[in-house]
Amino acid sequence: MYKRLFIGALATFAISTNVMAHGACEARPLHDDMVGIQKKLKAMSGSLKSGDNEQAAINVEQVITLFKNAREQTPYLFVEKKLSGDELAKEMAEYQSVIDDTIVVFTSLETALENNDSAKIKSLMGQIGKQKHIGHSNFKADC
Repeated sequence: MYKRLFIGALATFAISTNVMAHGACEARPLHDDMVGIQKKLKAMSGSLKSGDNEQAAINVEQVITLFKNAREQTPYLFVEKKLSGDELAKEMAEYQSVIDDTIVVFTSLETALENNDSAKIKSLMGQIGKQKHIGHSNFKADC
């Protein structure tokens, strides 16, 4: 009986902690930018599949704008870690560098889309996946 109550209490705590942390992430402008990026990337993917490179390029342009806005935001992970001073400045510089590298990839993708360069588009899509992994593994809070 006590085991079940204890396990139930632990499960409730784990779920509620995760929900509260997720709520904290969702309340930040960076979360909104990342959701917008995700939606635009899905739209871009649909445009690519249908062969509409012009519309895909428009979506990429909007993704670039969202990344430029995200560059000025502070990742929740930094708040969670209570970073400040020089440590925060160092982490922000690294975060902004990854964002800048990602913007370069998307700018190249926009050019490749405008030139209908399918080989370059394919290569850049792989680079986008790598940039996503770098950003999320280094700066995304677990919430």
